[in-house]
Amino acid sequence: MERYDTKLEDKTLYVEWDGGWLELGSMATIRDLLGGDTYEITYDDAQSKVPWLESELEDNTLTFDVTETITDMDFNDDFVSELAEISIDDTGRSGKPKRTVAFAEKMREIWEAQGRSEDEDEA
Repeated sequence: MERYDTKLEDKTLYVEWDGGWLELGSMATIRDLLGGDTYEITYDDAQSKVPWLESELEDNTLTFDVTETITDMDFNDDFVSELAEISIDDTGRSGKPKRTVAFAEKMREIWEAQGRSEDEDEA
């Protein structure tokens, strides 16, 4: 499955798409929608011991830089194609571009899924 890189240019986030770059929105707006410069995921005791976390978590929380994390990510076809269908020029009631809001919501879902236990997923 093909993966699409991201880039930050002139404080705007883009993802590769159809031989070009799809604008996702200003990084400031994305950070605002996600609650700030950093994001925190809370793990239960069992989850906090998984090998890929590699470090001791204080209070079972992992805090990371939003901009750094997003610009290091890549995305699959389904993820990017869903965003491409949403106009960057249309704004919702918040006054923010709908594509930017959709991207931030998807990122929040992905990140929060990392902190949920299997029992919560079934609920």
